[in-house]
Amino acid sequence: MKFSVIVPIYNVEKYLRKCFDSILEQTYDDFEIIAVNDGSPDKSQEIIDEYAEKFPQKLKGVVKENGGLSDARNYGIERASGDYYVFVDSDDYVAPDMLERLSKEIEKSNPDVVGINLARVNEQGETYEVMKKPAFSALSGEMAVKELVMFKTCFDPACGFVYKADYWRKNNFSFTKGIYHEDFALVPVTVFLADRVSCLDYAPYFYLCNQESITKKVTPEKTRKMAFDLLSGYDGMLEALKNRKIKDEYCLRLFLHYISSSLIFRLESLQESELKDEYRKELKKRKVADNIMNDTFKRKIRKLLIKMKNGL
Repeated sequence: MKFSVIVPIYNVEKYLRKCFDSILEQTYDDFEIIAVNDGSPDKSQEIIDEYAEKFPQKLKGVVKENGGLSDARNYGIERASGDYYVFVDSDDYVAPDMLERLSKEIEKSNPDVVGINLARVNEQGETYEVMKKPAFSALSGEMAVKELVMFKTCFDPACGFVYKADYWRKNNFSFTKGIYHEDFALVPVTVFLADRVSCLDYAPYFYLCNQESITKKVTPEKTRKMAFDLLSGYDGMLEALKNRKIKDEYCLRLFLHYISSSLIFRLESLQESELKDEYRKELKKRKVADNIMNDTFKRKIRKLLIKMKNGL
């Protein structure tokens, strides 16, 4: 069984060697690295060439015009030959036994999707938070969603899961180009629609919180786009579920509760009153608040308070 590790690259010369080294040091040998240079203007390509020359059987470097993270991931997927896709951001790194641990679960349960935990680290490599998921093996996608929502965990980012290539291609999954929250727009659906999902109680992925990242530089224009891209992702997920046979309606309600809560949380975070009013109108048009669970007394009270607080 072969893994395709897809690494989108843009302006990360400072971190790229550590990323590549962590993948190449895997204790499991059957993998390829698809290093996608997304039109990076720094010296990242020199590093890619260096590693491609040194490890020609493992690392394949490809270059494309800048199109953003989604476009780079899709470009890498098109050139991948593995049985499972692994996404590693180029300023992050992974534990040496990650692929070995994943391979054991895959051999045991043949899942479409496998979840792992992410450790948030600073520039010094110090872990200050672990984004944990519940541990389970070979649940249906619907039941996996139930476990994840009840555990109060976050589905995205994409690097928190590994995906069977056949399942990905069968469903024509792809990351939406040109939007923020591209992971939110896709990852929950990949879990929900899967026949089998496993999650490991294991945190092999080190997610660097880089203060220099462009995602930290917030402008009014970017704030607006981020909010409405979240709405676009929500709409896309609902469209993806159309005409799909749902076995457990309660799991569907939990799924809708999860994605709707994300939209309402964004509303609460907006500061500019005109944007907040505009965004609120879009939530009301979609009746997003109706998806908040109210099947217990505590949840009924919480739903009422959310609607009152946010004018929904």
